[in-house]
Amino acid sequence: MTPQDLVTRNVRLVSLPEVCMQVQALADSSHTTAEDIAEVVSKDTALTTRLLKLVNSAYFSLPRKIDTVSRAVNMIGMRELRNLTLAASAAEVFSRIPANLIDMANFWQHSVYTGLLARNLAQCCNVLHSERLFTAGLLHDVGRLLMLMKLPDETAQAESLRLQSKRDICELEEDLVGFSHAEVGAALLQHWNMPENLCASVRYHHAPDQADDAHLEAAIVHIADKVTHAAQESKDPLGSPFYDPYGALLDSDLNSESITENALQTIQPDALLLTHIGAEQIIDGIGKNAAAFNQVLDLLYPMAWETPR
Repeated sequence: MTPQDLVTRNVRLVSLPEVCMQVQALADSSHTTAEDIAEVVSKDTALTTRLLKLVNSAYFSLPRKIDTVSRAVNMIGMRELRNLTLAASAAEVFSRIPANLIDMANFWQHSVYTGLLARNLAQCCNVLHSERLFTAGLLHDVGRLLMLMKLPDETAQAESLRLQSKRDICELEEDLVGFSHAEVGAALLQHWNMPENLCASVRYHHAPDQADDAHLEAAIVHIADKVTHAAQESKDPLGSPFYDPYGALLDSDLNSESITENALQTIQPDALLLTHIGAEQIIDGIGKNAAAFNQVLDLLYPMAWETPR
């Protein structure tokens, strides 16, 4: 079996909502207008509400309130709205994963934080259309969800071995299954007709030096992923009166220096050299995350705070 086989054999399981697919197709056409996008999005009232709340959130910090989708397109651009539509729809695809397989609250918190941080770091690097790095960071581990649904035993074993050995999770998955969650994630994004650069960013976020034309984007997602792991691991120990499994991300700006120090020990040196990202940029990115993380998470994945704390 290949990553492509895993996706194509489960097409119904991983299909995006119809409105999202229509938005993706419209955004790829040079003849599409803001009104065309608005007409499609307005068919889904819940999606419209989420998108407008996101556009008016700290994620953008726009100077005036946006009250229509067409105005949102004119303000933030068609590409950005397409990315936000994908982000707002992705969780629906995997909403039925059994709770015993994965802590979905933890998964989406990690994903949103990584996405926001990747966007912040991309802005530091003057990457063109830095908003696409939010989508890449948000979906960097989406392949894990499909593997958990279809190959639960092998995927759980790989994660257990990672915790015991500290080996790279992709290497362990390849040993046990023959391919990694990064490959599955890229195959899934290709199935959704996402841009090749986005697919490559996800495919190589554990090995950015192999990403060819997307090596800068893959390196940024790699760095953001490692920093997010370091932030999550900075929480007070279980049993502490200050223990909060999710507070580490909410309050990461208070510990940004120690989080950065720990993250730099796990980030591939080539990724830092390629992006010219250092401690100062990471600390700054963590600080910017503090302003938007809670709000964006609540808007995209309101279920992500429902796990008992």
